[in-house]
Amino acid sequence: MTSNQFEQLLEQHGNSIFGFCCHLTENLHTAEDLYQEAILKAFGQLGKIDCERNEGFMTARNYIIGIAVKLYKNYSRKKSNRSSFFISSDDAMMNNLSDSTDIAAEAEQKELFKSVRRIVGQLPEKLRLVTYMFYYLDMSVNDIAAELDIPLGTVKSRLSRSRSQIRKELEEINNE
Repeated sequence: MTSNQFEQLLEQHGNSIFGFCCHLTENLHTAEDLYQEAILKAFGQLGKIDCERNEGFMTARNYIIGIAVKLYKNYSRKKSNRSSFFISSDDAMMNNLSDSTDIAAEAEQKELFKSVRRIVGQLPEKLRLVTYMFYYLDMSVNDIAAELDIPLGTVKSRLSRSRSQIRKELEEINNE
């Protein structure tokens, strides 16, 4: 990958990589640091980044995501008493809502998004990580397995457990 291609990669996927860092760290300042460190490490390894295959920049984006995950795991081990500031990026999700004039339905949908984000944020790290990668970054199960260096079945199992926990928590909220 050339430096020009790297610049194009950041223009196209920089926001999604940063958003992933926000989801992962749940702290804006830590996310900024993680993003910058991942980008710097990736820039230092331009020769290893492949963007010539059919997937183009998606493979390179996933490579940087993998770097961010590894950096985050190292950070987590070193600092177990990290502060938790939950980043609210509901605005990005709200762009996917229809242009409905039903304000009550939109308010209900916002509450659902907030509840899901809160529940996902409380999942154990292993479940939360694959959930973010699958749903927020639209990574395939194969890509997640490759980037986290875990078996395909493990990714599927973690996604299944994550979905079950989210479903259970939402049912409890609805029953209240």
